[in-house]
Amino acid sequence: MIIKAFAGSNSSTSINKQLVTYASSLLNKDQIEILDLDDFDIPTFDIDIEKEQGFSDDVKRFYQKLVDSDILLISLAEHNACITAVFKSYMDWCSRINYKFLEGKKVFVMSTSPGGYGAKNSLEIGSKLITKLGGDILVDFSLPKFNENFAEGKITNEELNRELILKIDEFRKKI
Repeated sequence: MIIKAFAGSNSSTSINKQLVTYASSLLNKDQIEILDLDDFDIPTFDIDIEKEQGFSDDVKRFYQKLVDSDILLISLAEHNACITAVFKSYMDWCSRINYKFLEGKKVFVMSTSPGGYGAKNSLEIGSKLITKLGGDILVDFSLPKFNENFAEGKITNEELNRELILKIDEFRKKI
């Protein structure tokens, strides 16, 4: 099984990257490649850029990473009660190559934020987009109050950590 994990954020200090990295460590399946959106030089989607320049090598490389995977773990950051522009743009570029590029992918989608709602708006909006692009979301998880509940690379709140472990177990059984 080929597993890729990434956060829908390009922040160098992304709390969602920290969460997806921790969740990946709990999955204990084959090797998991953690992708960093900053490793790809992909502009905001623009139909004019697509017409004039086509698909950049980085668009093709990111697309191929996702297409070649069987399983995706995605943690969605939230900006102004929505998914981030960078996540939306990456999905837009990939969908221009093949609209259903996530077809057949088993997905665990999660989110976190400093606030008490745990980025559930982005979780909901991002899940709709992932599903529309063909992804099969098997499990989701939201971690509220990241700064209070996460430290040293793991969830410190025992109840929330137990919830994530149960979600990981549920996901493992479904894949």
